[in-house]
Amino acid sequence: MLTLISGGTGGPKLLQGLIESISQDEISVIVNTGEDLKVSGLHVSPDLDTVVYTLAGIIDDEKWYGIKGDSFSGHEMLQKLGQDEILKIGDTDRAVKLYRTLRMENEATLSQVTEEICKGLGVRAKVKPMSDDRVETRIITEEGEMSFHEFWVVEGAEVNVTDVNFLMSDRASPAPGVIETLDESDSIVIGPSNPITSLGPILSIKGIRKALERNREKILAVSPVVGDSPVSGPTGVLMDGMGHEVSPLGVARIYKDFVGHFMLHEEDEKFSSEIEDIGLNVHLEDILMPDLPKRRELSRKILRVLDYQ
Repeated sequence: MLTLISGGTGGPKLLQGLIESISQDEISVIVNTGEDLKVSGLHVSPDLDTVVYTLAGIIDDEKWYGIKGDSFSGHEMLQKLGQDEILKIGDTDRAVKLYRTLRMENEATLSQVTEEICKGLGVRAKVKPMSDDRVETRIITEEGEMSFHEFWVVEGAEVNVTDVNFLMSDRASPAPGVIETLDESDSIVIGPSNPITSLGPILSIKGIRKALERNREKILAVSPVVGDSPVSGPTGVLMDGMGHEVSPLGVARIYKDFVGHFMLHEEDEKFSSEIEDIGLNVHLEDILMPDLPKRRELSRKILRVLDYQ
């Protein structure tokens, strides 16, 4: 079994390539839920939905959010009536979120509902939220404290970050099966996700970081930074605000205790020796994934490095 630890963009892009190389039945995905929120009364799990829609083959892979070809009549009517929504939710996507909300109001856990949604959409991979308990990512900035979506969607990450907190993580437990999945996997992959707000909430859950540390030698992470620039999203702003060097070396320093193999872009060889000095095995490849052929190619390279048959 291969397990992917995923946020909402870099992980799903890689996942799109992986499912063309190995069967979904061999794949588990542990997903960040630190960005979950309520929108118009709905329980929205952005990263979970992106992973599930990717596996179902219906993801809008231009935005990496929502369902391809979805309509937005509901969202537009709500706006007309004066109901603002921080996220633009499509009509079919809204139905999935409504189902989740109704089931959770009837005391189903997030794990149970995710399994039901996967079954309904024909997804065979095992998709697990990091926790069934609420964990909320809060971005501390010079403009004040805000949610991740206020920081990213409303402010466009154009504020100075001073800290990031994961509220209630000290009381949250790993979702059922998460620790067993990590321990029993033949290989674990961390996609080119934001190390602060995509991976950080997962690591904040008691027991998950320790499970990763004891499985370090079978873990490969793909750098979300090429040179001094993040591949996508607010990675650079967040790393800089948290005092980390915005480079593959800066990411490697964050990962060094729980990652055995680190894949850098082929043009970043200058970072190799310092990363190897802190104990990671370096692999140089073209890690950019602008399209499906490149995602498929990178997934095959990762499987070769991990000797995953």
